[in-house]
Amino acid sequence: MSEPNRLDVLRCADQDREVVATLLNTAYADGRLTFDEHAERIARAYGAKTFGDLNSLTTDLVAFDRPAPPAPMPHYAATPAPQPSPHVPATAAYGSLTTGAFTGGNSFMSTYNPGRVGLVASTVNLNAWLGEIRLDLVGAAFEQRDINLHVGGGMCEVKIRVPEGVDVNISGLSLIMAESKVQGLLPRPDGIRINLIGTVIMGEVKVVGPGMDRRRYERFIR
Repeated sequence: MSEPNRLDVLRCADQDREVVATLLNTAYADGRLTFDEHAERIARAYGAKTFGDLNSLTTDLVAFDRPAPPAPMPHYAATPAPQPSPHVPATAAYGSLTTGAFTGGNSFMSTYNPGRVGLVASTVNLNAWLGEIRLDLVGAAFEQRDINLHVGGGMCEVKIRVPEGVDVNISGLSLIMAESKVQGLLPRPDGIRINLIGTVIMGEVKVVGPGMDRRRYERFIR
């Protein structure tokens, strides 16, 4: 009996999951994955435990002109169960892949930043009073194509970053002495639509996509 591939049974780290997620996002943008395939594989990528789990997600995507995911760093082999990388926030929503989708959060005289969101619920609620909300949806999977994102608050700033393939509808947003800005969206016909709904008083709602200046896009929610 042949022995299993040593690489397949090694534990993967967060940076390895990110490599595969990036490849899956590229494949979706290229049209090589459908919406449902992308959402299912992204969820499996962030829930992967071994390199074998990750490899099974990309075997039909790595073409002759695209490099395969990089080999593991040597220290992984010496550390069977590594601790999470320091750059991952304690509030990162990787756990939402198993405990439930991201449904929102609140800010009162503070900044609310949930970190990386793994799965977005069909209905999300954000409330900010005298505070700020920073929501990064890049790399996230979505329960449905239409997402209702309820926003409420006063004297606040709500900043949302979305990936390619997402459209944002602000017709349901009521602004009282407030303003909204939507920049750089690159929607797809079969992509996600986020409907912003709610009332914001004396505040600002900003949504940006990858079509804006790259440096500003990457630093938007920091």
